[in-house]
Amino acid sequence: MGRNNQISYLDLINIMSFVIGIMNLDENLTQGDKQDLMDDFDKKADTLLQEIHGHLESQDKKIDSIIQKLEVLTK
Repeated sequence: MGRNNQISYLDLINIMSFVIGIMNLDENLTQGDKQDLMDDFDKKADTLLQEIHGHLESQDKKIDSIIQKLEVLTK
């Protein structure tokens, strides 16, 4: 504070800087939360895709087996 308990320009700049810093901190935490959610989503999507891939491989093997048996029967 300046003379006579008045707020100086430097005091105002310091207060504004402090408020902006708090706003940035809040935004950074929000971005971190978003990143955590995206990471979790990516892991779940990868797991789901692996399960689908495994199921399709199993279906392919069954279809190949059926085709081989039909080929033997039609000869």
